[in-house]
Amino acid sequence: MHQTAAAFLAGTLGGEADEHADRTARRILDAAVLEMAATGMGKLKIDAVARRAGVNRATVYRRFGDLDGLLEAVTMREGRRMAATVAEAVAGHADHRERLAEAFVACLRMAREHPVISRTATLEPHLLLEAGMADDAALLSLGGAVVAEQLRAAQADGLAAHLDPDEAGRTVAMLFAACVLMPTKDGIDLRTDESVRAFAQRTLVPMIFGPETAARAVKGTPR
Repeated sequence: MHQTAAAFLAGTLGGEADEHADRTARRILDAAVLEMAATGMGKLKIDAVARRAGVNRATVYRRFGDLDGLLEAVTMREGRRMAATVAEAVAGHADHRERLAEAFVACLRMAREHPVISRTATLEPHLLLEAGMADDAALLSLGGAVVAEQLRAAQADGLAAHLDPDEAGRTVAMLFAACVLMPTKDGIDLRTDESVRAFAQRTLVPMIFGPETAARAVKGTPR
């Protein structure tokens, strides 16, 4: 049975450490993000995070187990934030094609503006890939679940019926990951919202909803 995006958003890492309910855990995760933005993901140390969070190192270990557990928790927390960003971005759009395009725009905007993602994608891309694949690729599964939920809504309206939403959702999540890691000067221009939206409308949306989408976009024909 598929796991919905809502279930992922409600889920947490770190055992008993529910960062949504635990202010100390939230402070530690915030400190970890600031520390990685300053020094890099590969140089993250528990002691430095503890100092920045204003707690002792034992508190960090108690809530997150070890450095890997802290990294996984940060990764999933930021992934949940990205999922929430998608939900906000598509809220004002009724057309499923527009929703997919705007979701992609919102995700890549967050990746460009996020202090850790943007830094790591440029300087330590292998570490960003490792973070995405940690915990049985939990972050990739989260992204796939968010897209799959949108596709199920589209299928309920008679669109994209030929697709398996879980497989398609994971494929879109993998494409997003590739776009984050891909040097834009050597590939597709994804440096602005406008260029990302154009790519989504030109390529991603027709891939999901069929080639007639491209013709409709050119003619300006409503659904």
